[in-house]
Amino acid sequence: MVLPLIGIPLDYLDTKDEPEAAWYSNYPWYATRYRYHDSLAKKGSVPCFIGYEHSLIPEYVSRFDGLIIAGGHFDHDPEMYGQHEFHKTLKRRSVRSQFEKALLEAFLKTRKPVLGICGGHQLINILYGGTLFQDLTSQFKDDIKHTETVPPTEPAHGLEVVGGTNLHNWFNQRSTQINSSHHQGIDQLGKRLVANAISEDGLVEGIEDPDHPFCLGVQWHPEYLLGPLDHIILEKFVQACHPTK
Repeated sequence: MVLPLIGIPLDYLDTKDEPEAAWYSNYPWYATRYRYHDSLAKKGSVPCFIGYEHSLIPEYVSRFDGLIIAGGHFDHDPEMYGQHEFHKTLKRRSVRSQFEKALLEAFLKTRKPVLGICGGHQLINILYGGTLFQDLTSQFKDDIKHTETVPPTEPAHGLEVVGGTNLHNWFNQRSTQINSSHHQGIDQLGKRLVANAISEDGLVEGIEDPDHPFCLGVQWHPEYLLGPLDHIILEKFVQACHPTK
């Protein structure tokens, strides 16, 4: 069996903007956490990490069987969702945001499988015309702590899986526990998207496009394989990515 090839853009650190990144190199560098690779490899795929060469987007779209837009400790440009006042907590990485936006736009047109994790979940919502809370603590009731209060290898809060969605059909349960590490979240839901998971305080934690073969976004980090739902999400994604015979 030919294993599906999964494209995953790396994170990007520019030491001019983030001097603390110089512990590794005085020059800009790409990086990501190993769990993105290992969890997908365990589920029977070939993860492939890529940099931000816009001219290669047609090649990426042609060659990859699926795309993951991963998370990171940064925020997408508010201009991307029509906002021009910026909260003081914003930490932007525009080079990354603009590349991932262009890549995701091109990939969605092919109707190949797409999975957005954390910032990738937010980017899917943006591309569908939705908006974000720039800072949950000040803009959302935030009854639970969505920022990382415990390691992502431990549950942080409960989650309701919305009945009638693809996510619920896969999981067949209405509640579970997830990890959490984000200070932004979905405000207005994008057009054609459906909320498939809601946190205990009412924040949209999961989205899907019911008219797309596989377009899913989750605010938490399933690559840590914390519970059964995380395994199911990655397994269903990899299954959807298998190249046609």
